[in-house]
Amino acid sequence: MRKESPPLKTPDKPPSASRSWPKIASYALLSLGSFAASLLILLLLLKHARLLASLGLEGRFFYLALTLLAVGVSCVLFGALRSVALYRGKHGSGTLELRGAVVASTLVVIGGFYLPRPATNFPLTVYVHGPAGQQDLLLRNQGEVLLDLGGDRRSAPIGGKGQAFFPEIPANFRGQKVNVALDAPGYERSDNSRLELDETSLYLKVTRKPSNIVGNVIDETGTPIVGATVSVAGISTRSVGQGRFELMLSSDRVVEGMVLHASAEGYRPGSWSVTPDGRPVTAVLHR
Repeated sequence: MRKESPPLKTPDKPPSASRSWPKIASYALLSLGSFAASLLILLLLLKHARLLASLGLEGRFFYLALTLLAVGVSCVLFGALRSVALYRGKHGSGTLELRGAVVASTLVVIGGFYLPRPATNFPLTVYVHGPAGQQDLLLRNQGEVLLDLGGDRRSAPIGGKGQAFFPEIPANFRGQKVNVALDAPGYERSDNSRLELDETSLYLKVTRKPSNIVGNVIDETGTPIVGATVSVAGISTRSVGQGRFELMLSSDRVVEGMVLHASAEGYRPGSWSVTPDGRPVTAVLHR
């Protein structure tokens, strides 16, 4: 009589297989939470960058964000994907060996700090000086420097040391040539070339503008004197109809405290303090 063989039994799943999906889900949730926390810290770092930089805390916030990111990476690689990592190297007189999640975490944190630093905004100080050199401070506490940054025109007042300070220039203008102008009565730039923003300081050479002095020469009764000699800074002319005169002064002859001299035959000469490009001068001569 033929003996029947017992039916084959399907092997049961090992207990570890039934528990693998819950473990993977827990690692995935932990990884998601770490990524979300890291992203939140990075957003706070970007939003309050100036405040954190002033307090010296930006590096600590960045380190915390990298640490949370490293936790998330480790959970994915070694929890969900069951990856394997090993690092062994000699350090000093001993041997260092790292296994598993420690390797990934270390690489993420260290790699984050060795990434190329992004371009940052920078301050700029423009030093305004005269033709005699950088120590020739023609302008102190007067006038402004104008800076054209694309479609953005910025201005800064000139201080007591001839400096105009711009606290923050966009990073993309570093190494670029921009238009720099001067707004100061009686002064102008020596040339109108564009200047390159390579450093955090810039030297701007300026000169006095050519100026004129106008007025009339009259006697004590108000009668115009025609043909009177009028001179300033070595430049002279004669008064014409209605006693009117005009003197054109080149920029190198314009100085502080200028004095006008006038004289005519039959009159005593006189002197008056004048300001180039100022109000018309009335020179009254007495017999």
